[in-house]
Amino acid sequence: MKHELVDYRLGGWCYYGKNNSQSPAFKKTDNIGKFMTYGKGDLSNELQELILKAIKQGVTPLVKHNDLEMLGFNPRSTDGSWVVIWYSNDERENLKSLANFLIDHELVPKTKSSRYYNISFKYDNETRNDEYGEQFKPSIKLEDLMDLNTGEFY
Repeated sequence: MKHELVDYRLGGWCYYGKNNSQSPAFKKTDNIGKFMTYGKGDLSNELQELILKAIKQGVTPLVKHNDLEMLGFNPRSTDGSWVVIWYSNDERENLKSLANFLIDHELVPKTKSSRYYNISFKYDNETRNDEYGEQFKPSIKLEDLMDLNTGEFY
């Protein structure tokens, strides 16, 4: 991981893109959420470059991943796993653009039968309300945007 590519660190997260009061990533009226992708071990320089590419291309204005230097303090990451959070609002075209980027760069895994996993879009307010596991009922999934068997977007 190249530390110089990270825009800022805060609360155990490494952020890419700008998100502050002078330059917010989203409007206050946006319904914000995220797709999450996962990995284990070192976070590659190539993945960091993909994050920057997504921001530069306007696919997403903000991405974060857990700070690998702080994994020892995270009780949920006992095996060196990490998560990348790809933010978006819930406008269909923006969701499709982000999902397409994740698919094109092989960040959404496939099942043994070569079907894409049906990852969920999770709203920030669902996270703030501690909706995890069985309590989390996603209103938007990848299958709402594309055929999981063929990878064709609707």
